[in-house]
Amino acid sequence: MKKLATYLLCLFAFSQLASCQNKNEKNMNTEIYEWQDATSCPLGYPIEVYRGGLQNLKEGSYTSLSAGMTIGKGNWGAASYGMGSGRKPLPDHLNVVYLSYAEDKFFQVDCDIDYEKMASLFRKGYDVKAASGSGKIRHENYDTVIVGLAPGGVCVVWIAGVGRQTEIGRYQGKEVIIPQKEIDGLDSHNHLLFEPEYRKKMMKDPNIVPLAVQGKHISYGLWDTFRNRYNWKLVFELQDKSILDDNNEIMLFYINGEKENIFPEKFPLQNNENRALPKEIQFSFRDKDGVKYAAGAILNEESLFNAFREVYGDNPEQVAANLYIRLNIPNTYFTVELKGNGKDIFIKTEDLEIFKRKYQYCPK
Repeated sequence: MKKLATYLLCLFAFSQLASCQNKNEKNMNTEIYEWQDATSCPLGYPIEVYRGGLQNLKEGSYTSLSAGMTIGKGNWGAASYGMGSGRKPLPDHLNVVYLSYAEDKFFQVDCDIDYEKMASLFRKGYDVKAASGSGKIRHENYDTVIVGLAPGGVCVVWIAGVGRQTEIGRYQGKEVIIPQKEIDGLDSHNHLLFEPEYRKKMMKDPNIVPLAVQGKHISYGLWDTFRNRYNWKLVFELQDKSILDDNNEIMLFYINGEKENIFPEKFPLQNNENRALPKEIQFSFRDKDGVKYAAGAILNEESLFNAFREVYGDNPEQVAANLYIRLNIPNTYFTVELKGNGKDIFIKTEDLEIFKRKYQYCPK
């Protein structure tokens, strides 16, 4: 009996050790990254997560997306940060119920998300140039997972980091009805979401929904057109011996919520790429005397869509075009022109700026 007890005790200890070893092996094989959650919505179409968040079903991890109202300040894809920053597995599933204030409806998005694409980008990271203008290159990593929620149950997931934002995928939610019994059991704060007068008040608040947007018809399908990609490349035409400043970066902000940093050394670009429509362009250059300038502009959305529609026509996959940035000789203005398919279309700009950089970096 004593031997049997000893045997059973040893067997139990061994099984516990094996269990711990398996658990450690699982943890060792799990990819852990430092990242933060965020939500996004289009300007004028506020949302609020009622419950749910990002999950890793394999590892059993969960990050809540419930962090109050998201009002969509900035472009589609702009992050409204949550409170879930930390080291943890990347998500492979999204299960979230949210209120679309503009539609006065709840939607649920419950789907797997592209873990492999996300993990591959997190592993690889990307390079940026120092903001000081020294030209030094440093390696950066993605550090944010953004869930964009738009009318009609449209959901887009991006990952982002300094100077970079990349779409992971587009997903579709469905309208859901929250049971009255569940509503009756909510505390006073969460109950507000189900009070019609409160929801109407939020939609009439100009700090939440700009007056220019209030009362407008919802353009269902618009956020899917933002995802259309076209075969184009950026071309700079600078004047009077001005050149791109290779100590800084060219920044492209796309209408689909992505953004990209490109090193000037890559110009002139040799190949066209399938990209979304550019929403904003920022670049730096040096004049013939070595004086550094920063420049940038937002592209007028209506003019942008019209230009690409005119050039690419009904068969965009068969057309390649160049987007020209032409600087004038005094270095005070630049134009944006789309050329391709035998057509040249100028695109209107907004908030165009060119100014001398205050910090003129001089290498030792």
